Amino acid sequence: MILSNILYRTFFIKAMQYGSAFTVDVDGEEYIVTARHLLDLSQKQIQLQLFHSEQWHTLNATVIGHGRGEIDISVLKVSQRLSHEDMTINLTIAEMCLGQDIYFLGFPYKMWSNVGSLLGGMPCAFAKKGTVSAFQLNDPQILHIDAFNNEGFSGGPLFFCPHGQLDKVHVVGVVSKFKIEQETVIDENGDKTNMSVPYNTGFMVAYGTKYILSIIESYRQLPK
Repeated sequence: MILSNILYRTFFIKAMQYGSAFTVDVDGEEYIVTARHLLDLSQKQIQLQLFHSEQWHTLNATVIGHGRGEIDISVLKVSQRLSHEDMTINLTIAEMCLGQDIYFLGFPYKMWSNVGSLLGGMPCAFAKKGTVSAFQLNDPQILHIDAFNNEGFSGGPLFFCPHGQLDKVHVVGVVSKFKIEQETVIDENGDKTNMSVPYNTGFMVAYGTKYILSIIESYRQLPK
């Protein structure tokens, strides 16, 4: 089950690459979260395009900060509010259990669903479900999900509803990529060649939303 709280906060975006993004509220301020690899990291001011009413709209966005090292998370801010603040979500890994069901949203291969006025002109994201296979509490906080991630889900939210609390959304991570391995190419005789091809192992990789909060906190401490 996908609550409107997170569905209305998930956007189809275009920057350096196509992908997904979602909004969060921290102390009454709204921020846009996406995957770092979708952006031009050399720019502090970027033109971010959001798909709405079946066309692209350009917004001037300020880069609040990027995750360090392998942390594939970026936080942006625009001058206008994109989501209603009453649609609350929680940025926490609390109550997540190994082996539980978990969900993620995004726009694979530039696809979306047109649901008319139900989302006020927003494209409806694709939803996928996986299993929490492994996660780390220490840095880097990586989550491995048993689910087939596809191109376009990058930057989307990874979330669940705590047991018995179907009115709440816990966003635990930001979708980054899928685990790739190389498979040797076999020739017509069944013998191995020197060539290989990458394949999707079926493990999706995400990074913990605690980094969203740390990026915002670091930005707030900068002299204005």
